[in-house]
Amino acid sequence: DVTYGWWAGNSRVTNRARKFIAAHAGHTGLISFAAGASTLWELARFDPSIAMGHQSSIFLAHLASIGIGFDDAGVWTGANVASVAIVHIIASLVYAGGALSHSLLFDGDLADGPGPTTQKFRLEWDNPDNLTFILGHHLIFFGVACIAFVEWARIHGIYDPAIGAVRQVEYNLNLTNIWNHQFDFLAIDNLEDVLGGHAFLAFVEITGGAFHIATKQVGEYTEFKGAGILSAEAVLSFSLAGIG
Repeated sequence: DVTYGWWAGNSRVTNRARKFIAAHAGHTGLISFAAGASTLWELARFDPSIAMGHQSSIFLAHLASIGIGFDDAGVWTGANVASVAIVHIIASLVYAGGALSHSLLFDGDLADGPGPTTQKFRLEWDNPDNLTFILGHHLIFFGVACIAFVEWARIHGIYDPAIGAVRQVEYNLNLTNIWNHQFDFLAIDNLEDVLGGHAFLAFVEITGGAFHIATKQVGEYTEFKGAGILSAEAVLSFSLAGIG
């Protein structure tokens, strides 16, 4: 019988775990479709003779920042841009199909879900151990995404504005620098430190996720803390969707 205010993340799907899944799958599908369709729209109108910043290119600029669509010297090639966009559009259809099936074909709750694994991921909003268990998995996925970014930069390369070209970047895992940069992150002037921060963040998130999965709720559980966990779930989920 736990209830939360309208401002609490995911409050409308309290005790409706399958609706919660449907909502997140639907939002992920919308984000994925917007990314793919907008990329194709920008690609169809892109003029390589005009600076990208003067063409209101948002999605192409993001792809360029991770070395897609341009060669190592920063010259436009368009390679793989359309493929990335189409993959996002196809993925959006998969997400939409999952959202509709969870929303229309099945009961809103997972109480009668098949198998013990399904029961583990049934959201019980007044059960702190259940919420931290699910939050732990979100943290691990987020950590894996950070690792993917670090490895992409190390193997493929990303755009370095300091030299105006795409280059491979080896992360600098200097814990002293990472600690100091949390206070002066606007002063970071090299990609090695940026990637080092992501590598460290991946370790912290995966470790924290494993901790939440393996342990019980720490401290007294209150409605305020519960609302915070719900909001964290929403932020992590939408952040994962945005990475795509």
